[in-house]
Amino acid sequence: MMHPDLTMIGASTVKVIAQRVSVSWPWYVIRAAGFVAAALLILLAISGIGQVTGLIYRFIEPIKMWAIHKAIAIGLVISIAVHVGFLLFDHYLPFSLTQILVPFASHYSNGTKLLGIPLGGIAVTMGILAMYLVIIIVLSSLGWIDTKKKAWRKTHYLSYVVFFLVFLHALYTGSDLKYGLFRFGWIFLGLAVLVAILIRRRRSGTVKKDLS
Repeated sequence: MMHPDLTMIGASTVKVIAQRVSVSWPWYVIRAAGFVAAALLILLAISGIGQVTGLIYRFIEPIKMWAIHKAIAIGLVISIAVHVGFLLFDHYLPFSLTQILVPFASHYSNGTKLLGIPLGGIAVTMGILAMYLVIIIVLSSLGWIDTKKKAWRKTHYLSYVVFFLVFLHALYTGSDLKYGLFRFGWIFLGLAVLVAILIRRRRSGTVKKDLS
C-alpha cells in the first residue's frame, strides 16, 4: 500500500501539471508544430536535392519520390499554419494578427542580443518572410511545374533563402534552442543541409559542363 503522504504528493503533482497544461497548451502546440515544420523543411530540402542529383533514385523511383516530396511540402504548409495560428491563443505571450502576418510589427524579445541589438523581433520577422516564401514556392510548384518550368525552377531557388531564414528564426526565438543539446543539434542539421546544398550546386555545375 502506498504511503498517504506519497499519494498526496502524487495527486498534487498531477494537479499542478494539469493546471499548467490547461493554461499553456497553446505554447506546447506552437512548439511542437515548430519542431515538426523544421523537420519537414529539412526532409524537403534533402529530398529535393536528392532528386536534382539523382542519388535518391537509387532507393526510390522518381514518380513515387515526387509524390513523397509533394506530401512533405503540403505537410510543411499545414505545420506552419498551426505554428503561426496558435500564437493567437497563447496567453503567456500573445501575438496579434498583425504581428504574425506583418514583418517588423512584433517587438518580441527573449533576451538574445547581438552587438547589443535584440534579435527576437528580427527573428520573428524572418519567420514571417519564410512563411510567405514557402507559400509562394508550394503554390508555384503545384501550378507551374508542368506549364512554366523555367519560372518554377527559378522560384524554387527561394528554398535556400527559406532554410536560411528558418534556421535563424529557430535559433533566436524561444528557449529550446537558446543553449544546450538542442542548439548544437540544430546547428549540426543546418551544416548538414549546407553540405547537401554545396553538393547539389557542384552536381548542377558538372551536369551543365557535360551538356556544353
